Amino acid sequence: MQNIICFVSDFGLEDTWVGVCRAVIYRACPQARVVDLAHQIPPFDIRKAAAVAASGVYQLPEAIHLVVVDPGVGGGRADLCVVTRSGTRLVGPDNGVLIPAARRAGGIAEVYAVDPANIDFRPPLGTFHARDVMAPAAAALACGVSPESLGSVVDPDKLAAAPFQPCRSEGTHVLSEVVDVDRFGSVRLGVGEEEMTELGLVGNRFEISFGHLVFDVPFGHTFSDVEIGETVAVLDSSGWLTLAVREASAAEKFGIEPGAPARIRPHG
Repeated sequence: MQNIICFVSDFGLEDTWVGVCRAVIYRACPQARVVDLAHQIPPFDIRKAAAVAASGVYQLPEAIHLVVVDPGVGGGRADLCVVTRSGTRLVGPDNGVLIPAARRAGGIAEVYAVDPANIDFRPPLGTFHARDVMAPAAAALACGVSPESLGSVVDPDKLAAAPFQPCRSEGTHVLSEVVDVDRFGSVRLGVGEEEMTELGLVGNRFEISFGHLVFDVPFGHTFSDVEIGETVAVLDSSGWLTLAVREASAAEKFGIEPGAPARIRPHG
């Protein structure tokens, strides 16, 4: 039984929210082990949270992933437990934040709308479903409760759309978008390791374009494959194809932001 819960939120660390959620988990399931994967997501930034959660699933697919960036809390959207085809379990709101992580874990197998009555006798506070619904649901999973016991079945086709879509091929190019810019300013594209092989992104150099910006860059093993200040494409530690500048911010240097469309093809 997997009892690691990877927790992602936009709660920050200045207030009580993260600590209270952790306490709720430990009260319900003392053997749970909470990993604070990221709590400095910019407020309400579903795209960033989805990218971080997908990165977490890439590195810890066996864990339970609790993802709470929830601008619509209390407004009628469902609290979800998503079970992927590879067995990864995700808990979070129905606002698209879980979908990229589910894709990276083989796609959605089952979805359940968490019923608060199935995990606690108290109605949830309208502004804090993380504490009152989602954290208890993650704790229940960590203690061996089956996902189907948490609530009713949801049609995956009726879930809110993801904040970014899967990459796809078009002629000789792969079309994607910037899913994230990391702390160092490296530009993460929505192309994972498996997609690179499936879509024919193999070779020693790539042409990567963002509108009128066109880069002909080496595909390196690591950042130090190029000189300081030079540009390189790498597969980063979260499994994304990434455009980086050694010891500098590619995003700042080239003015690239999350959501920017990208075209990629092997080049030499």
